[in-house]
Amino acid sequence: MRESERLNAILEREAPGLARCLSPLGRRSAFPKGIPYQAAQAKKAEINATIGQLTDSSGDPLPLPELAASVQGMDLRSVFLYAPVAGPSSLRKAWAARERRLGSAPESLRTTLPVVTHGLTHGLSVLADMFCDEDTDVIVPEPFWGNYGLIFRMHRDARIVGFPFYRDGRFNVEGLADALAQVRHKAIVVLNLPGNPTGYAVRHDEVPGIVEVLAHAPKPTVVAVDDAYQGWVYEPGHLDTSIFWPIAAGVDPERVTAVKVDGATKELAFFASRVGFLTASLGEEAEAAWESKVKCVIRGTVGSASGPALTMVDQALKSPTLDASVVARHDELATRYRALKNALANLGDDRVQPEPFNAAYFALLKLDPSLDAEALRLQLLEEHGVGTIAFQQANALRIAYCSIGADLLPELVSRLGKALKTA
Repeated sequence: MRESERLNAILEREAPGLARCLSPLGRRSAFPKGIPYQAAQAKKAEINATIGQLTDSSGDPLPLPELAASVQGMDLRSVFLYAPVAGPSSLRKAWAARERRLGSAPESLRTTLPVVTHGLTHGLSVLADMFCDEDTDVIVPEPFWGNYGLIFRMHRDARIVGFPFYRDGRFNVEGLADALAQVRHKAIVVLNLPGNPTGYAVRHDEVPGIVEVLAHAPKPTVVAVDDAYQGWVYEPGHLDTSIFWPIAAGVDPERVTAVKVDGATKELAFFASRVGFLTASLGEEAEAAWESKVKCVIRGTVGSASGPALTMVDQALKSPTLDASVVARHDELATRYRALKNALANLGDDRVQPEPFNAAYFALLKLDPSLDAEALRLQLLEEHGVGTIAFQQANALRIAYCSIGADLLPELVSRLGKALKTA
């Protein structure tokens, strides 16, 4: 029996919902017993001639001095030698402990040890490789982050099934149920809450309805919880932890598997790091099969993540001041959020209506049909020196208030008002 077939058999027995969602590539995947595998076995060999990286006879790196000068105080092995395909064990354990603590994860809920990816986009791409083909429906509320189309549709030929994000100023649970009813064979549901471009975190009382709909998904389903912006919530009564935990605890693994995609990019304000993680709601036996397949996909794409970035995140997670620093950045974003919200309340033009927003980095402005999002974006840019993002299909403008100081946000809205007078 091939290794991939053995892994498939384990998943079919231990995680049948996930097994039925695998793409042909996902079914073929199994971490090979190639160079990384054999090098790991020989890690403690007296004379180790397995892996192609420049070291001394003790396994220490021989970096160029010009590069070593930039990383003083960091462990040179972790910076200059290949990182394990799944990521360093210390980092994986530290991230898992932090996410479970922040999410108040039930002790009885078992999840896999996070596998490191080369950023959140790569994490989503790994899921696309594992689960997407022409028979896959990717369900995502609209408007959505444009990269989902590239990841799931362009690269993996899945069918995008969208539904309106909002209904009566809340998350459109009924739309999610309608989209699931359209699934042909299997589905990936992508939930980015709070997210991009809406900047909306669901209310606590919205969560049970979402979990209920997912728990009754009519076809095998993987729920990909894109937690890029988890924790960046500025209003009471809204979920400020990951919705992954209630979903994972509330669905039947016979049909539905939850996967958490997160990382240091926004959570630790480390945008250049490209350090992401994949965590699945699976049992111990299924975890080994899952990890082998995920590592296979990673090995065949980026190889492994960037050592210096992994080391920096690992060091940050060990710092006793990290939580306080994150809170300080959160408070700064909350100040900007309130400055923008107050300014928009005084805009005085009914043709522009902010969609409900309370979290993340963004506000989405819904435009009257008499206005064109792209034309208004260009007018703001060329005549008023204001850069925004047009979501043409939704006829909306996105303001990323994360990149603007609170003192400038009223001026941004004032210039928007001036543009509207001649639009």
